[in-house]
Amino acid sequence: MSGPASVGVLGSGVVALSAAIAFRRALPAARITLVEQPSHPHSLLDRIGAATLAIDAFHRAIGLDQSLFIRRTGAVAIYRTMLDGERLGAPGAIPHVAGVALHQLWLRSLAERPDATPDWATLTAPGAEPFGVRFDMPAYCALLAEMAAALGIERGEAEDGALLLDCTAPGPEWIDASAHLPSVVAEPIAPGGAEGETIATTGDTVEWSAPPWGWKLARGGGLPPGRHPAPRAGRRIALGEGALVAESFDGHALSAAHADILRAIEFMPHAEPSAREAAEVNRRTAIAHQRMIDWATERWSGPPTDDLATLRRGFAARGRMPYRDWDPVTPGEWIGWWFAHGIRPDRVDPSARAVSQDQLIRILERTR
Repeated sequence: MSGPASVGVLGSGVVALSAAIAFRRALPAARITLVEQPSHPHSLLDRIGAATLAIDAFHRAIGLDQSLFIRRTGAVAIYRTMLDGERLGAPGAIPHVAGVALHQLWLRSLAERPDATPDWATLTAPGAEPFGVRFDMPAYCALLAEMAAALGIERGEAEDGALLLDCTAPGPEWIDASAHLPSVVAEPIAPGGAEGETIATTGDTVEWSAPPWGWKLARGGGLPPGRHPAPRAGRRIALGEGALVAESFDGHALSAAHADILRAIEFMPHAEPSAREAAEVNRRTAIAHQRMIDWATERWSGPPTDDLATLRRGFAARGRMPYRDWDPVTPGEWIGWWFAHGIRPDRVDPSARAVSQDQLIRILERTR
């Protein structure tokens, strides 16, 4: 891959280390320098060890053996998440049975046979993919630091003319999302049990516990929520919390940072950066980041953005989830969250009437 001869990575936390390793793999002949800067005291990415299953693909991209990751960080896959005492339905894609989305069939059965219809989480649990991975973040950073040293990544000052990856914190250029999302601070609490993770919400706090750790997230005093309006500008790319702050207490924040790193490599700046290419990167990144802000807003019960309000209206009308480009959140996550909160569409979608009731009963029994 052609690209810059020198890359300077600003920061010292998980995103800076991840970016340095990823760019070293992509540019084996380039000089990669970690320009260490202390993590922001309210950085959540550098404290909370959580990611979606997308971390597996990122580890393959950087050459990190998954068994080593598990052994060194105590990583565990989460197959069960309890939200305020209610089990969440499985994440991932919504399966289709007899050409109809399973949740539409479930909604029809709930309307016609409420006492005989299993709850959504029970229906979707068998064979479901995990909600994500939880692990010890300091141990993960130590592992990445060892990898960086083994790969010859230097520590020092960036060369003149180097591509700069800013993995620090929000700067003066920032689209503020505080009208929808809180700034968040975290303090450790007791870890969760081995059976999965629990999320307990109140008006101002979220207690999030998994087997490796527990965190109490509180509103106020943290990094400003929002996103960078143009993460790539010239020979500088903002990554991590320098590009997006939208904590959704489910691991999507770190996975979004990993996705941004891989996107930066996909659209690697050349010796003469292309304004058109930068505009395309920023367009895609803005869409993905706004999706993340929508999701975090939903999780924190904040005033909806325009896009989120449109999404809610569409689901409320007929239970439909439109395809959205570069949305890191799966339909199963959206629908599972809404169902756990008792949100149901105003009417059953006509597609669910395409099967007979006998067939519907057999489908739900077979799916369980």
